[in-house]
Amino acid sequence: MEPQAPNHSGGVSRMTEEIPALHFTEVDFEPEKEVWNVYELGDRSILRVRTILVKLLRPVKSAPEREITIAERPEVEPQEFQARFQNVLAVVKAVPALMGKPTPPVPPSELATMEKTEVSYTPYQEDWNVYRLPDSNKVKIKLVVSSIFRIKGRYDELGYPVYLVNSTNAVAPVPKP
Repeated sequence: MEPQAPNHSGGVSRMTEEIPALHFTEVDFEPEKEVWNVYELGDRSILRVRTILVKLLRPVKSAPEREITIAERPEVEPQEFQARFQNVLAVVKAVPALMGKPTPPVPPSELATMEKTEVSYTPYQEDWNVYRLPDSNKVKIKLVVSSIFRIKGRYDELGYPVYLVNSTNAVAPVPKP
């Protein structure tokens, strides 16, 4: 059976249900501030991690109830977003005992099965990224680290140990002054 084309009567077609992007409108944005977060690890390595917003989507409004304002904070318009990110990680310091001969990059599909050691960490520097929207509003995004693992026997092209950082990203509107 072929997917149905979007219909013009306002009903949800089979194709719309199967293609998530059809439920959203892409929102243009410009970076105002993108920061490196820095973490000191329990093994004395230092990691720099940056999250980069690559796509920002707003749900297609289907009902007037989405226009409700927040009484306690009238300066902030309620906004729902879906976002896609790319995280960049760099080891900037490691003790020589943890370093090794460079190994081939680890395919993401293999990370779950590789032997790894959880490493404690202390945030040394964390901040919000800020993005300007076309309607003069702004959103801020913060990388929130939940755990860090060192992959056993794996080293980057410079010989630094390879780490896996589990994280999420918090997205919030920036209040207008």
